Amino acid sequence: MEHQRADRVVDVASVVLISIAAVLTAICSYQSGRWDGRQAQLYNRADAEHTYAAEASDRSNVLTAIDVGVFLNYLDAVDRRDQRMADFLAARMRPEMRPAMRAWLATRPLQNPRAPSSPFVMPQYTLRTRTQGSKWEADAHANFEAAIVANRHADDFLLLTVIFAGVSFLAGISTKLVFPRHLALIVIGGIATAYGLVRLVELPFLF
Repeated sequence: MEHQRADRVVDVASVVLISIAAVLTAICSYQSGRWDGRQAQLYNRADAEHTYAAEASDRSNVLTAIDVGVFLNYLDAVDRRDQRMADFLAARMRPEMRPAMRAWLATRPLQNPRAPSSPFVMPQYTLRTRTQGSKWEADAHANFEAAIVANRHADDFLLLTVIFAGVSFLAGISTKLVFPRHLALIVIGGIATAYGLVRLVELPFLF
């Protein structure tokens, strides 16, 4: 009689454990899929931003090459005392080049041996494409790191899915056993469920 009562209690506990584990398995499986999708989204965004940064870097190099070419021709005109050509080139310098050129000329480079070597080392020489490229590169790095975190969360939820599925399995086969074997399986399943719940509440959820 005592064993029958114990069997009845353990059977009820098995059903409860199976129900809880089934719900938790579904939750963890859903969250793992959500984090997998988030991971893919972040990786794609990081890849796109890396591409934009590379394109911006290429444009910056081309623009710098144009500025250097105009500057060298300007110096050549000044050296030949061809003021007309020097004025012509100065008027056609790119807008991003002009502030740096004015600041460099203000240092009187022909008379001042301590003057900066060229306008390209002046703080006024800034390229919008270079600044934008740096921002895209920083964003790509941030999204890549976030994707790694999302991947870790997806793996954590997947592990919990396996744990709770294992609990359902143990609770299911316990109904085919007799005391005390089925009680041992329920105890193991209960411990595994408690462990999984502790891990679960520590993880972030996506909705």
